[in-house]
Amino acid sequence: MKICVLGAGVIGLTTAWYLSEAGHDVVIVDRHAATGADASAANGGQLSYAFVTPLASPATLLKLPSLLIARGSPMRIRPGLDPRLISWGVRFLLACRSAAVRDTVAAQLELAALSRAELARLTQTLGLAFGLRTAGKLVLFRSQGEFDTARSAVIDDTAAGDAQQVLTPAECLALEPALKLGERELAGGIFTASEQVGDCAAFCAALADRLKHRINVEWQLGTPVTRPVRSGGHLVAVDTGSGHVRADRFVLCMGASSSDFASACGFYLPIYPVKGYSITLQPARQAGTLRHSVTDFERKLVFAPLAREAGTAIRVAGIADLDGNDRSIDPARVDVLRRASGELLGIEADGDVQPWCGLRPMTPDSRPIIAWSPLPELFVNSGHGMLGWTLACGSARLAADLIDGRPAAIAAGAFNLRRAA
Repeated sequence: MKICVLGAGVIGLTTAWYLSEAGHDVVIVDRHAATGADASAANGGQLSYAFVTPLASPATLLKLPSLLIARGSPMRIRPGLDPRLISWGVRFLLACRSAAVRDTVAAQLELAALSRAELARLTQTLGLAFGLRTAGKLVLFRSQGEFDTARSAVIDDTAAGDAQQVLTPAECLALEPALKLGERELAGGIFTASEQVGDCAAFCAALADRLKHRINVEWQLGTPVTRPVRSGGHLVAVDTGSGHVRADRFVLCMGASSSDFASACGFYLPIYPVKGYSITLQPARQAGTLRHSVTDFERKLVFAPLAREAGTAIRVAGIADLDGNDRSIDPARVDVLRRASGELLGIEADGDVQPWCGLRPMTPDSRPIIAWSPLPELFVNSGHGMLGWTLACGSARLAADLIDGRPAAIAAGAFNLRRAA
């Protein structure tokens, strides 16, 4: 078949690879002139396979009022009556139930395990270089209640290499000497030695290079999709600034823009853009080197050491602003990351910190949608939220299995559209 992949971020590129590997003729369409230019460009860098707690949870629900009014809060909602946000928000509140959270965590863990295996396979067979390494992940808790909840749900799967260690504040500081916090500022931590870090943008560039050498892959970058072209209830093409792109099947991987395309196709896709920010620091030589990736659970911020030619850089990322499609950088939100870098790691972040923001495609329950749409020619692989980098390869493998009608590598029902409608 000829399959058109809409989007050239990490989800679109991995999907294109698996489909081309299966023998399909693939055309990749993206509005940007380069690959990985949206949410894949400067994300948190963490490959978080064991820690997949969704944004929607009973704890988030309890803290929501304070999160939305506190100065410097990791979450912010723009005042107004956005009907898309209201519809999404109602579903978000329903997803905060304990049973829904358990279902999401179970499904995400299975998809994450598949993704880790597939990323390892691609990295080895294709010789991809993007700074992948097993750094381990330390999640820090400031609240005793949140720490107790997380401690009760630790994974103890030594055979699979996913065993998690529950640490006291003193043990956290001993494990990661770069931390500048005092013991009294922490309730404890959870460390997973098997977690990884890697540069998502570098991965996208490396995979795109391999795709460009495949004879069954066509590129149409710098080509915005303006509308779907339907005939008799079927999707036959997409209209772009350069004419129609026709195909037998289409895969929707347009990130935060996926819901707009779905709406133009006549169905609702519960994906809302959640703006995240990052800064990338090159610590001074006298500063302590961050050995592991670190997550500040209360502030919803991540700190990841990324390999660079000039030495290890620190990617600081987080924040969840529901600002619609606003892609502008708010200096006040960048300052939140600057201050956190100083407080947690003692890094002066007054110089060039390479500020970035991007719109993460978030479903109410944080689970991606990997399923056929109501249009028989359109498959959806979108809505990965904050875990797009982690889940990309597994999602692409699952999508290719379902498109070809092969037995799926994992249970696919948890990611269908009906569950999120």
